[in-house]
Amino acid sequence: MAVLEQLGVVTSRSGVLIFIDTGYLGLWSHYQTPQMPNGSLGDDESVTLANSFVDLRIVGRDAERAGRLLERSWHPLYLYDQPPKNAELEKKLDALVLKHHLDAHFEINKPRIPHRRRVDLALQYGCGAGEVQFHGIWAVVVSGVPINKTLRVMGERCQEPNTDRWQRVIVQCRPDQYPSQSLEVGVVAVDYARILIADVDAIGSWKHEESLDEMADYLFWGRDADLIAAAVKAPKVGDSEFGWLNVPVDSALENGVAVQEYRDKHSLKIATDYRPHSHHWHAMKAIRNGSPTESSTTELDSVKVCNFMTTWGDGLFAIHRDLAENGELVQVRIEMETTSTS
Repeated sequence: MAVLEQLGVVTSRSGVLIFIDTGYLGLWSHYQTPQMPNGSLGDDESVTLANSFVDLRIVGRDAERAGRLLERSWHPLYLYDQPPKNAELEKKLDALVLKHHLDAHFEINKPRIPHRRRVDLALQYGCGAGEVQFHGIWAVVVSGVPINKTLRVMGERCQEPNTDRWQRVIVQCRPDQYPSQSLEVGVVAVDYARILIADVDAIGSWKHEESLDEMADYLFWGRDADLIAAAVKAPKVGDSEFGWLNVPVDSALENGVAVQEYRDKHSLKIATDYRPHSHHWHAMKAIRNGSPTESSTTELDSVKVCNFMTTWGDGLFAIHRDLAENGELVQVRIEMETTSTS
């Protein structure tokens, strides 16, 4: 029998869980119009371009078939976050329409579709579960989760030689029942090596970069970190990092400017990280402090959420619904080992 380790717990008031790259939650619009935040793409021109994008819907008698043949989106009727003029995409759809004698064409959906509304569309199309795309990123949502109950998040390790990595992670929804069928929902795309499991309504209150207590940390490390630390009088933090913990936001930013100016002036090499005490910071705190399971449970909008490191780095991780004979959701399973790309 597999040995399971507890990563944390989750609770839900909506009955829907989302599985999402924690590092991308700063891009989640919830019920607001989808917009890329300033600074999120490195330069203002790229942000402006991204915010000119539109959401497309395929309409017509054969819209669903056309969307399936097009193979550009999990939901065949919608293509989110597209350039307003995309001749190549339109040409491809026109070719499919001509080849298969279809009645289908694109319409620009006005207004744009908020990310929380995309969740509803995915759940409707996927009969209770589905893949949600936002800004070219994939998350997964699953309904049928027990409401207001504490659900354990359990991990199973790989065999030798990868015993430090998860083979699968499971959210136990109804552990007293036995799964009789399994349905793959989709994949969660990870670029920050971590996944958050949370109630889908709760993430509307997520503060990714905004400090909740007006405090922040600023850390730096790397080849020349000790030289810079001596110059700017930065305390040592841990074995290899320097910086300031639990200081006012303004002080953290001021110290950070001093560090980076000294680095640039003397052509030195370090890595830096400004960490406001946001929800992201709280979700990562236990992990950075050496959690043996590289995971944490924190509270968000009165529910429990679980954040964990994939242990495989970045990749695409498949989400499965394991159902009882009566159709109830027994568990949600993330297969970690076979679907990672790094």
